[in-house]
Amino acid sequence: MTTPHPDPDPDPDPETMMSTHAVDPVFPADPAPPLTADAIPGQRQTRWFWISFVLAWLGSGIAQGVASVAIPQLLKEWDPDRATGDLSFILTLGGAAILITTPIFGRLSDRSMSRLGIRRPWILSGSLIALAGYAVQATAPSLLVLAVGTILVLVGWGAVSMTVHTLFADQIRRSIRAIMSAVTGAATAIGILGGVSLAGAVAPIGQVGMFLIPGGLAVVLAIMLFFTLKDIRRLEPAEPMHWSGVLDTFWLSPRRYPDFAWAWVCRFFMTASIVSVTSYLYLTISGRFGIDDPTQIAAVQTQATAAFTLMNLVMAFVFGVISDRTGRRKPSVIIGALASAGGLVLAISFGDIAFFLVGIAIVGAGQGAYIAADVALMTECLPSVEDAGKDLGIVALAYLLPGILVPVFGFFATRIGSPTGENFAALYIGAVVMAVIAAFAVTRVKGVR
Repeated sequence: MTTPHPDPDPDPDPETMMSTHAVDPVFPADPAPPLTADAIPGQRQTRWFWISFVLAWLGSGIAQGVASVAIPQLLKEWDPDRATGDLSFILTLGGAAILITTPIFGRLSDRSMSRLGIRRPWILSGSLIALAGYAVQATAPSLLVLAVGTILVLVGWGAVSMTVHTLFADQIRRSIRAIMSAVTGAATAIGILGGVSLAGAVAPIGQVGMFLIPGGLAVVLAIMLFFTLKDIRRLEPAEPMHWSGVLDTFWLSPRRYPDFAWAWVCRFFMTASIVSVTSYLYLTISGRFGIDDPTQIAAVQTQATAAFTLMNLVMAFVFGVISDRTGRRKPSVIIGALASAGGLVLAISFGDIAFFLVGIAIVGAGQGAYIAADVALMTECLPSVEDAGKDLGIVALAYLLPGILVPVFGFFATRIGSPTGENFAALYIGAVVMAVIAAFAVTRVKGVR
């Protein structure tokens, strides 16, 4: 695949491969020289793109917030004794589905011949699949039907997530990637808080409102990006893909690309650490502090999410500016990972809600420092900008695999000495170890400071 030149030639060569224009007429672009250090393959975007890009991340956060409240609350209403196990079951199935589909979406996106561009179709289709999933969740009468709806939601958001991550390589210059990573990370954090609050507020309406109202809002925010993105367009088919190419969709050699591999390991363990907390936060509050009233649980969860979000926002912007001005990504990631580990230790060391909230706030600060440089670090470790969709699909595995493995880990960890699955201290200890491993992994990256 040839990289497009940002400025189309009025007299193009008929053998061109790509265009940066998303609307007719198609303006073919001459094959471009190698990209400079701060160049991008896409073209200049309007202010509406930047707004909708951030709103898409906000929508993704709302979706996460909804899932963290609505699903466990519904499971607890159905069968309190089986809620932890049932949640692990649903999250494992959903994680397996997006583990398979998201990297494939990335590879197909890179090779897309759609008149809409190479990324926009996946924003649209992913949003609509997620909306269908919310409709299924809203009317699910049983665990299996709820699992089907959850799979559809996660697969849909997997397609959207693949796209917004890939746009960092397509459309955002290296010199502002850290601050944009901070902005989008902050939008996600605000979205999570909003999703948690909104899902709790509409819970009295019932199952339908708890899923459709915040879920529908998240989809609307995401789909706005479809209308504002000036996408790259492929003008000629990609080379035929053989079976080896299919396997490459899920693999990059760690020996050939060690920086990419270590950055991937860092993201995997950091994601696993925070997923261990967020996925079980509702049940942790209920079990750890002996609260059974859903309204009280939601209130504490909202406080914890607010503390997390506030510190996340502050540290994301502080470290985003520092990272872009210094060109250094690794210090932010290391500080963020270690701060998260320290916050988790504090959160689980005392049986008091105040200490728990302070600990979660410190975790939020660590996550803010981490996200300020995470996306910038990953995109600067990519082997090739031409295969950004495929390679970022592999990056996606680093935050999709925890969706499968953490519920399995959580199922067994919470049952150490507790047949009903309420040993959340063991779960948090595991999350601490994961954060420390993430801090170590990023020190092994050599090509990025």
